[in-house]
Amino acid sequence: MSRAAALRTLALCAQAEMALVRRDPVAGPLLTQAARAAEGTGAAPLVAAAADLARRPAAPRGTAGAARRKVTQALVRAAVQRAGAELSSGPA
Repeated sequence: MSRAAALRTLALCAQAEMALVRRDPVAGPLLTQAARAAEGTGAAPLVAAAADLARRPAAPRGTAGAARRKVTQALVRAAVQRAGAELSSGPA
């Protein structure tokens, strides 16, 4: 993973996570951009799964919708950790 791709992935995932917390509909497009930035990296499957969940039609407010949002947030956090680890272990 190049440093630029790692930083772009980290920035987009951080923005998407905040959008998920605010229940902002922009989370899906942000995760789609993050998935493109993460292509070919260890974080790619996590970001792609989060983007897929975020793009699905809105779930009703309740247990199912809250659970899906929490799983999406967990995937984003795992992707941030993976990208951060690749960034810190990569060449300077």
